[in-house]
Amino acid sequence: MAEPLVRYLYQAWSDLDQALDGLSAAEATTVYDDGSSVAWTVGHITNQIDSWLNSRFQGLPPHPLMSSDRFRTGGDGTFEDWPTMMASVNDVRALAHAYLDGLTASNLDLVIPYTGSLAYLRGSGLPLRYAILRIASHHFIHIGEIVTVRSRMGNPAIDGWTWGLDLL
Repeated sequence: MAEPLVRYLYQAWSDLDQALDGLSAAEATTVYDDGSSVAWTVGHITNQIDSWLNSRFQGLPPHPLMSSDRFRTGGDGTFEDWPTMMASVNDVRALAHAYLDGLTASNLDLVIPYTGSLAYLRGSGLPLRYAILRIASHHFIHIGEIVTVRSRMGNPAIDGWTWGLDLL
């Protein structure tokens, strides 16, 4: 069984998948109320998985789509190809999953050099434990945004979702 912190990230992925379930490509790629499209938001949170877990911690080459600056903070909030987005999410998650499943409690203490946009991490490095927690929390924040957008567009979350049950 995966480490509890890894299970927390997997829960975020499960909850995100539930938040996306039943969205059409048109709904996922439309910008609502001058915000970001759901497709862009999914790319935004997947960018962090690719950048931190896959590229930095595993040393893998960046994903051709998910590594794009367009999904970082300050991007234009649009992405038009929903099937490509979801295929890319699955690719990035599969690489991360293979790494995460092998982690032990002591592996979570790993700290690597950091040269990214978060200045406070440049001096101390990026701890794996922090990276996993931050990625999962980032997902949960944007899941709330996606569920809100769904409701605003008239396609609310489905009753009976199992939010958080994977952690029990």
